[in-house]
Amino acid sequence: MGMKTKTKKLLLPVAALCVALFAAPDAASGGFIKTRQDGDGRWWLVSPDGRDMFLRGIDHANYNGHYCEALACNPYREENKKRFSSQGEWEVQTLERLKAWGFNALGAGCSRELRRRGLVHIEFLGIGEKFCAKGDEYAISRFEGTPGTAFPDVFHPGFAAFCDEIAAKMCAGQKNDVSILGYFFDNELAWGAKGASSTGMFDAVMKMPPSRHARKALDAFLAKCGLDPEPGTIPEEMKTLFLRFAARRYFETISAAVRRHDPNHLLLGARFAGLSSAHQVVWEEAGKYCDILTFNNYPWADLDENVVYFSRKDSIKAADAYRLRYEWAKKPMIITEWSFPALDAGLPCSGGAGQRFRTQADRTRATELFARTLLALPFMVGYDYFMWVDEPALGISKKFPEDSNYGLVNERGEPYHGITSMFARLNPQAEALHAKGEMPPARPRRAAAASAVFPPDAAGSRDAVFSRDGAAYTLATKAGLVLKGRVGARNAFDSVSVEGLECGPFTFMLYHGDYQDIDSVESAEWLAERGALRITGVGAKGGKSFRLVYDIIPFASKPWFAANVVKVENTCKEDFTDIKVFFRQYAPWAGDWAKGGYRAPQNVWKAPSSAVWIRSADGAWCGGATYAKTMRYFVYWISGDGRPHPDAMFSPVGSTALKAGETWEPDGQVWMVAAAGRGGKDGWHAFIDEFIDTQSNGINLNTKGKQP
Repeated sequence: MGMKTKTKKLLLPVAALCVALFAAPDAASGGFIKTRQDGDGRWWLVSPDGRDMFLRGIDHANYNGHYCEALACNPYREENKKRFSSQGEWEVQTLERLKAWGFNALGAGCSRELRRRGLVHIEFLGIGEKFCAKGDEYAISRFEGTPGTAFPDVFHPGFAAFCDEIAAKMCAGQKNDVSILGYFFDNELAWGAKGASSTGMFDAVMKMPPSRHARKALDAFLAKCGLDPEPGTIPEEMKTLFLRFAARRYFETISAAVRRHDPNHLLLGARFAGLSSAHQVVWEEAGKYCDILTFNNYPWADLDENVVYFSRKDSIKAADAYRLRYEWAKKPMIITEWSFPALDAGLPCSGGAGQRFRTQADRTRATELFARTLLALPFMVGYDYFMWVDEPALGISKKFPEDSNYGLVNERGEPYHGITSMFARLNPQAEALHAKGEMPPARPRRAAAASAVFPPDAAGSRDAVFSRDGAAYTLATKAGLVLKGRVGARNAFDSVSVEGLECGPFTFMLYHGDYQDIDSVESAEWLAERGALRITGVGAKGGKSFRLVYDIIPFASKPWFAANVVKVENTCKEDFTDIKVFFRQYAPWAGDWAKGGYRAPQNVWKAPSSAVWIRSADGAWCGGATYAKTMRYFVYWISGDGRPHPDAMFSPVGSTALKAGETWEPDGQVWMVAAAGRGGKDGWHAFIDEFIDTQSNGINLNTKGKQP
């Protein structure tokens, strides 16, 4: 069941060229892929026969595809068994397709059977993660089964020998293979040890028993620096210096081990998780010991402006963010994961990183825009697209619930013709475009919507009634919204109801190094001139205390309300190095989420960030949405212990620190609208459509100016 003869004839020239450039192992040739920088400062990969090249890789081109825990099988493999007489037949078609679409490399997670058949491939060592798997004694940050959780104890006396053992096993026998680009050391390590990128490594090691090797190394480090290891006495710059010490030990040890057993292939770094998970000092140390720096990043493509931004949250262009890391590392780069799923593939697209688009057409436009951006950068020498095949519609697993349209093909092996045709046209031009170095032309930024009273139909005294009965307070609107709370209670509202539908409590949380709901409502005051109920809550935990002030603004014509942060006060003597504020929207039926409830897709182009709880029995729903630039994370979920987590998380633009005694006043940067109703997913989608309409009709949730 291979491809038709006519198609094969078209593919032969491409396949022949790939085979000529990257043939089977040939020690006699002495040719290996190297890097070079030309006179204009532009970096290149150089093929074994001396040609400049730009790497165009694909991740997870694998016969098995992804395992689906819910189905207890690999859906893509089951489809392949029906479509092909053997795995070999699948391999032939897959290689033909990849070459026809202009790819020249196999990235992470590809079937080993595809190697040495005309495409470059990369070896994955996984040294840090494997060392952590030996036991807690071998880890600074324990591997928890997902990326971004593991970091090895690089100070353990057995680390160097372990690196040498892995290199001897995985590198020595391949040192003469000219089809290998090089070696990934690891994937998405926890450089902050699950804490802040600059200080988390130090803090994690400081909590270890004195007998642990990392702690001994830290104690020796502090003694050499003349510092007393008392909690709270170590300045941040010294903590970051210890991180540099650990990063140097990691990269120096692994690179030396690989070089002993394979002097020929490139050292490709550790596939950083985005750009911020590894501090500047880590990038700098990696640049000293690696030939190429690798990282995974899912940026934000603005199709109106024809510009790719580092993220949805800020105005930093992806190209500028990457250029800064190049200035730190001073080595060329390959982005090893990037993608833009689309909702019209029929998958939930609720799990996994990346900006979503509504259509394959927009997905294709975003993909081409970003690829052209990467090709224009002088320090970029390749990209690995994520990935070959879509994820299962029911997700991979509870621990890894990804269910998105990342694939070039769906689980039936059918190509997405828009994106594959685009790659077939663009990829063969890669070297010419890289040499030219021209960025895609940007279009003028669209003017922001005019600042308006928010919401435009804010409920005044005729539409909303606020009443007090001792400590208890009630806010009710003609549109059917009823909010009930009590001064001294733990929740801002103990009850939220919409047209008789009881939706449970609503409250606020602060992250200041730990997660802390308000302990009690300090005051509740109706501000008639603003049409807002101002609620002040206080909290304290672990010696840290704070005060949060919020405005709750009901709509006049709809049973919705807007919640906004007025200010956050650090009322203790300790600095908060990182703050985030949360709106906490609960529902009596939140537990349905764990039974396969609806997970709203995030980061959809021109759609708000949003999340919802939907009751499976009758379709009652309770959710929220925002366009705020300060939004960081908007997902409602249930943890393994059954607790609901309505995580609508916001943080300041720029610095997230709040010193003792200081106050953060968002100045209009934070808004969320909460709503509830019936009708299941259809009712929820109707709310989102209406919410989008309110934005397009002039409500400016992104304004940096004063909101009344």
